Formats: sequence, C-alpha cells, structure tokens
Amino acid sequence: MKRLGRAELAELLGPHPPSDAFWNRAIDVERAVIGVDAGVVGEETGDEDQDSERARRNRRRRGEPGPDGPLSPGDIVDVGAHSFVVVAVEETEAGGRRYRIDLVEPGSDGRPLK
Repeated sequence: MKRLGRAELAELLGPHPPSDAFWNRAIDVERAVIGVDAGVVGEETGDEDQDSERARRNRRRRGEPGPDGPLSPGDIVDVGAHSFVVVAVEETEAGGRRYRIDLVEPGSDGRPLK
C-alpha cells in the first residue's frame, strides 16, 4: 500500500491526470473511477508480439488480474483535506486499467465511507 498526493498521482498518470473538476465531483459523490490507458500501465499493445497479446487475452478470459499499474487496491490518494482509497482495479480490453476510488472519512483508519 502506498500513499500519494495529488501531484504525485498526476506524475504517475502521465499527460492527462484527473482535473480539478474531476476531484470536485469525486468529493461531492464520495467515489469515482480513474481510467488509464495501456501506455500508462506499461502494456502497449501496438508493438507486442502475438504470444504476449494471446497470453493477455487468455488471462482476461480466465478472469485473472494482470499487473495493477500505477495504483493498487488499498493505495490512498490525498487531495487537499480529503483522501480516497483504491477499492478495486479492473483491466480494460485495451490493456488499460480502471481504478475505483472511495472517499475516506476524515480521521478514519482508511476504510471507505459506506
């Protein structure tokens, strides 16, 4: 588990980090999803050989998770006075990831709000 600030997360996510509007909406509704493409995860699909692509498709078909990418379940992202915890990671068809995050109650032990 790692704890990141908003700026540190922006560096990990590359040229299109979550905007102010994204974080404001996430705080308002107490949850959000951060999507990243395969390049951020390190799984570029264009230059791979067929065996690597086949292995990834088979892993997805079996429901086995691949590498999590820049975030993993349990990681915490601090955004000003608010914190979010990564509660799930989903691999996309294109090799990217979706990170479901939930707002953490201030002063709590890291568990998301119910």
